[in-house]
Amino acid sequence: MIVTQNKANVVTQGVQGAVSFGIKQEGLAHIFNVLRNQLYSDKILAVLREYSCNAVDAHTEAGVNRPIEVTLPSRLSLELKIRDYGIGLSETDIQEIYAFYGESTKRKSNSLIGQLGLGSKSAFAYGDNFVINSFYNGIKTTYNAYIDPSQIGQIAKLASASTNEANGVEIVIPVKPADCETFVNTARSLFHHFKVKPIVRGAADFKYQTRTPVYNGNDWRIFQPDRNSYGRQALAVMGNIAYRVSADALKLDENNADEATIERLLSNCDIELDVAIGDCDIAASREGLQYTDRTIANLKKRILVIRDYLVTDI
Repeated sequence: MIVTQNKANVVTQGVQGAVSFGIKQEGLAHIFNVLRNQLYSDKILAVLREYSCNAVDAHTEAGVNRPIEVTLPSRLSLELKIRDYGIGLSETDIQEIYAFYGESTKRKSNSLIGQLGLGSKSAFAYGDNFVINSFYNGIKTTYNAYIDPSQIGQIAKLASASTNEANGVEIVIPVKPADCETFVNTARSLFHHFKVKPIVRGAADFKYQTRTPVYNGNDWRIFQPDRNSYGRQALAVMGNIAYRVSADALKLDENNADEATIERLLSNCDIELDVAIGDCDIAASREGLQYTDRTIANLKKRILVIRDYLVTDI
């Protein structure tokens, strides 16, 4: 996803000297610990979301038209596996991009979900190591990413051998026995919004709950409110990820007719909006939206499209 950057006009008159911000070597362990343990509030969701989105991006980049594959953990196999059939990772990719926080090749296109250069390390939010199997031009290479005594972390190459398997990447994450059911339930909720549903293995009777909209357009849906839920919800689905839309964060003016209508729709309807990648700004954790002026304007515009449809229909 293309990163939106605000241009700043800085007055430097009278400056006697300046120093650039940076991170000293002795501060790296602390910063990496913050990124690993304090970035994500729901660590299981973060692991599933980040690696599944990376897998989808790999298919987009390679022009592959097939679902990603997810093997959920069970008591018999305590591993989460997420496999894509993209280009795969070369050893240079591992050394110069994958191993570095903030490095990303996805900031020049809104056809790709990623941009932050953080998600590929999200397994560290859950545990101390994970395995990367890269299938690249007939060679399978296995790497172990782990937190070493320095608390900075390393990626170690374990093995390399010829393979007949298709190109791509498989992420393997050890899972605690008590978390197996949570992984299954979280995956069911997360993948519900994926345009191309992953092939899911490892969980018996893995099914998605379906809801039939009362009204719908090409890129929006209104659902009958769930009687078992408290309050209404509005979701903006961008890059397969559903983000809750906060009416309060939209800064609606009740004295403005359009905005009063938006408030009534959000208060009385369950709404889903399909939002193009890049139309909304997201938090670094990818757990919510950043309510920048651009995000607010785009969401208001999209909700008013629903208003216009309903008025015409009625």
